[in-house]
Amino acid sequence: MKVVEKDRVISVMLQDELRRCLEMLDSLGKAVSKLPKGVLSSRKKRYKKKVYSYYYLKYRDGENVVNKHISNEKVQELAEKLEQRKKYMKEIHSYEKKIAYLSKIISSDKRRRNAGLG
Repeated sequence: MKVVEKDRVISVMLQDELRRCLEMLDSLGKAVSKLPKGVLSSRKKRYKKKVYSYYYLKYRDGENVVNKHISNEKVQELAEKLEQRKKYMKEIHSYEKKIAYLSKIISSDKRRRNAGLG
């Protein structure tokens, strides 16, 4: 097999990987958009020698910071969703890096072919 044929095979593999990464990025983006954003925090209030604690969700809406009260029954479910969102965001970041890397390799390969080097 000639070197040029090897480059074409590798190029096709890289393009397939790029396409797969773009599809994964799209599906992760859709999944993240359905999950709540923000941070779960707790506050403690003292009233007549008793300490009461409650939870709230803190997130940005444009330039405003929103503090939304969360009932005790929904805290565990919300914490799981926020953790899931955090994992998805890490995956999105890694796929974005991989896509940038693959795009750079593929574009340099195309430039080489056009210049008659590959």
